Amino acid sequence: MRTRPVTLSLAGVMIASLAAAQTPQTITGTGGNGIVGGLVPRDAGPARPAPRAATGRVLLGTATAKEKGVWLPASAGSILAELKDIPMQPWARALRAARELDQLEPHTRCKPSGASRTFLTPYGVEFVELPELQAIYIFDIGGPHRWRTIHMDGRTHPHDLKPSFYGHSIGWWEGDTLVIDTAGYNEGFWLDRYGLPHTDRLHTIERITRTDSLTMKYEVTLDDPGAYTRPWTGGFNLRWEPGTELFEYVCQQANYAHNLMVGQHQSVDRTSPIVP
Repeated sequence: MRTRPVTLSLAGVMIASLAAAQTPQTITGTGGNGIVGGLVPRDAGPARPAPRAATGRVLLGTATAKEKGVWLPASAGSILAELKDIPMQPWARALRAARELDQLEPHTRCKPSGASRTFLTPYGVEFVELPELQAIYIFDIGGPHRWRTIHMDGRTHPHDLKPSFYGHSIGWWEGDTLVIDTAGYNEGFWLDRYGLPHTDRLHTIERITRTDSLTMKYEVTLDDPGAYTRPWTGGFNLRWEPGTELFEYVCQQANYAHNLMVGQHQSVDRTSPIVP
């Protein structure tokens, strides 16, 4: 697989790239599509029907090995839901407000981000389906450069789950929709770019539907009685970036954009025992 290394010798380029990685901006390219991450988008042309396997099921990636592409947020301001509609408990609302000020997001410090945050990276995600292994892998291209494993073999969640960033995921198809049931999350990541919290009681049901060649609908129902007063559902769209492959990404090497790790303040209060 070809790689696209991050160039570290040009400080100006790195600063712009790293800033774009965590503070997305909308730029209009030749295709007229908005893009997250500060890169000019490739012209994907008009939308076509979603590619399908020989079995007739929709594909989340490309139809042939020669085609390349990744999924990016459809807009720079992609959010799960309007803040007023999210049923946060008082402590969770206060923590989110504090995170928005300090911006100490674990993702900017190379930590994996589970659930919805996986899909909000400006570098995109790649789906790799391996029917022979009865598994689907979701590669988080930027940041920690990690992957999620979706078990498609009919198993259930273990009773002795050890909390982890991505949790334990099992999946199945409902028509053209991939349904992912995940439990066993740890508390080390945010649910979105703006600080939505959760606890290790979080349980998610994600529904991923490719509606055409350029569009994917992402919907998630979150049940976390530790942080929210009731289960709630949010979501956003992803857009296809043709021609882009998984590339080399060295998280934090020569990171000049320190404000993306510690916020805009002169100093950051680190006395709180609460993990950001």
